[in-house]
Amino acid sequence: MISVIIVTKDRSSALESISLPSLLRQRYMDFEVIIWDASENGASRTVVSNNRELFKNKNILLQYFKAPRTGIVCQRNDAIKNLKGNIVFFIDDDSEVSPDGLEGLNDCFERDAELMGAGLFVTEEEFENRNLSLVDRIKEHVYPIFGYVRRKKVSPSGSTKGMYAGCGPAEWLSGCSMAYRAKVFQDGFSFNEKLQTFGPYANGEDIEFSHRVFLHYGKPLLISKQGFVFHRHPKSHSTEMTENKIAMFFYSRYLIMKVASKRSPVLGRLGFRFNIIKRFIKMGAAYGWGKTWKGLRMAMNAAIDNSPASKS
Repeated sequence: MISVIIVTKDRSSALESISLPSLLRQRYMDFEVIIWDASENGASRTVVSNNRELFKNKNILLQYFKAPRTGIVCQRNDAIKNLKGNIVFFIDDDSEVSPDGLEGLNDCFERDAELMGAGLFVTEEEFENRNLSLVDRIKEHVYPIFGYVRRKKVSPSGSTKGMYAGCGPAEWLSGCSMAYRAKVFQDGFSFNEKLQTFGPYANGEDIEFSHRVFLHYGKPLLISKQGFVFHRHPKSHSTEMTENKIAMFFYSRYLIMKVASKRSPVLGRLGFRFNIIKRFIKMGAAYGWGKTWKGLRMAMNAAIDNSPASKS
């Protein structure tokens, strides 16, 4: 059985119009759905109640839980304590899963008993409507000639590649479409709640967690050849860059580097410093030097406060 977990807060319309309808269209039927809701009103509970009979008619258990804690990371950590399946599939409330999505994931895990994590190809409106530069258009045509395939990779410095990589081996998975064997959590893995230091919405928690799984078990994760997720960001999605968001960005990159640099500690930390300087210049020019500097200082203080030396 697959346990589909959706953590949400105040986004009942996304549940009602995107994620739940897509789950009702699945060809693979051996799954349950867990809604872990931190909403301040009862709208999401009502959506679940209104859909429960539709899922029951397909012999699918749809459960609602009121979250005792708020935040995408801690909500996921709390939700995994209530699953029944041997596979755990995390999606967002605005993830539209293709009808063959769960079937594709189940086939991945059935074909490879040692596979610990898998995901579906993720696309979104920004990707499909993107304007490619001349260089990128050339790459799109040249890469296939030489057999080059984009992969989801994490360098020792913590920088990532392959946001829209296709099927095949991967070193990280996208949070709106990531599945793991329940054994991963039984072995003591959990999402890093330090990533919520600057607010309930975490940045990079999917990369940090999935790359830890990849390194620990020593086997690539996998993007399924079958199925996909269309990530439909709501039009009200906030894009304002605040000091907290800047701090969250820098701190998340630091925590990802701590995981990824285990393969090459010296090069990883040198590369991380170079990338942070480069990003600081870019963000300072875009959002203001004062705001960016304050965000970086906040992240640096969080890193110091959570270091082993500060707790000894």
